[in-house]
Amino acid sequence: MSSHLISRLIRFSKRQLRRLTSKNGIAGQRNKLWIKGRLHQVRFDIQGDDNLIEVEEGAILSNLKIYMRGDHHQLKIGKQVNVGGGSFWFEDEYCTIVLGDYTTVESAHLAVTEPRRRIILGEDCMLATNIEIRTGDSHSITDVNTGKRINPPGDVVLENHVWIGANAVILKNVTIGTNSIVATNSVVTKNIPSSSVSAGQPAQVVKSGVSWLRERINNY
Repeated sequence: MSSHLISRLIRFSKRQLRRLTSKNGIAGQRNKLWIKGRLHQVRFDIQGDDNLIEVEEGAILSNLKIYMRGDHHQLKIGKQVNVGGGSFWFEDEYCTIVLGDYTTVESAHLAVTEPRRRIILGEDCMLATNIEIRTGDSHSITDVNTGKRINPPGDVVLENHVWIGANAVILKNVTIGTNSIVATNSVVTKNIPSSSVSAGQPAQVVKSGVSWLRERINNY
């Protein structure tokens, strides 16, 4: 889809929601794009059937690659979301990425791999630059005695109003509670409780009983 065509369709979708299809970057059957927000330099690389992308009113996606391999994936972007760069990556089938209303992302790689896995970002989350979130390891680790795989995937959930610092990595099977903060360069491998600050590799809670604001205030 050319940038000119995208711009023309996005302007139209502000007046009326439409289903968008493309012969460039989207291959398969019954793939649907429902776009109310704005796209700028968004690249589609989709191969599969029955995939769905929804971008709600007021959302802005820029400098982003949307990669899908497989069927029945869903990408849902809420109202007033702002994404400034990175990639959303889907493999296998029935995978989901959701960004809740008013969430902002400077740049991130969100990778959902293995069937029926999810990355869910709640409302008013704030992700800094170079964030990585993954639901799986992309390869198998096996027990040498049984041959069975021992590294299953797991969902990643950020509850409402979570702040993730630059260069943080959030791995599979993790929930980060409401109002929490993950420090720069942290690697999150287990659940983080609400209203806490976590830091380190792996991340550990270093302070509790906190929240945060996007605005700087001076009442120290």
